[in-house]
Amino acid sequence: MAGALLSGCAAERAVHVAESGVTAEALRAGGLAIVGVTVIEEVEQVRPPLVAALEAVMREARPDLPFRSAGEVRDSLGLPVYRRILSAYQSAGKLTEPERLELAARLGEVVRFALLARVDKNVVRFPRARRAYNARYGDRSGAASSDFGTRAASRDARVRVTLYDLASGSEAWAADYASSSDNVLPDSVPRLPERLLVPRPGEPGELPLEPTPEAPSLARALIEGFRAFAADLPHDGSPSTTTPR
Repeated sequence: MAGALLSGCAAERAVHVAESGVTAEALRAGGLAIVGVTVIEEVEQVRPPLVAALEAVMREARPDLPFRSAGEVRDSLGLPVYRRILSAYQSAGKLTEPERLELAARLGEVVRFALLARVDKNVVRFPRARRAYNARYGDRSGAASSDFGTRAASRDARVRVTLYDLASGSEAWAADYASSSDNVLPDSVPRLPERLLVPRPGEPGELPLEPTPEAPSLARALIEGFRAFAADLPHDGSPSTTTPR
C-alpha cells in the first residue's frame, strides 16, 4: 500500500573477532574494499540492492573511511575470480587461507582491508489476520478483535560481516548483526469488520482479505545492521581495540 509507513528497529550485535590492528588510523591509511553481500543458500550469489545499501550506509555513517566499491573490486578481480570468491564466502561464511591469499595478491597493493557480508536470516512476518486467511480458515471458532493487532508487515534479517586484513591474510573482524524493518498501514486505511475476516462455522466461500502492507525489502531490513557495523568500526576517539562479546 502506498500509504504504508516504514520503520526500522535497532540492530542486535555479536562481535566474535576484533583484532587490535583494526584501528581508525589503519582503516583510513590502508583503505577498505567492499567485495559483496551474499545471501545464504541462494542461487544468486550477490544482490545489487544489498550491496548498494551497504555502500550507502558507509558513505553516510563513515565518510572518514574511503572505500572501493564492489563494482571496482569485481573489475579488479575479473568476473570468474570474483564469482568464485563470493561463492566460497556464501557457502561457508568465511574464506579459506588460500582464498584470502588470492584476494590479498589481487587487491593488497591498493587496499589493506576487504569486507564481505552474508545474510544468514531473512524472515517475513504478516499480521495475524493475514496469516488466518492464508491458513484457509484454520480457526473456525472465530477470534477476538485483539488477535488482529497492528496491521504491519515485518522482515527480520541477520547479516554476518567479515573484515579481512590483506596485509596479514587474517580475519580481522567478524560479527553478526540482527535487525528488522516494519511496514505499517496508517490509521487512515479503513479496517474491515471482524465478521468479514473470520469465518464462522458453516459459512461457504472465501472471505475478503484485510488491507495489509507489502513487506519491507531485504535491503531495508539490513540498514540498521549495516549502521551498527559502521558504528562498531573504530573511529577517532574510540578505543584502539574492541573486546569481542
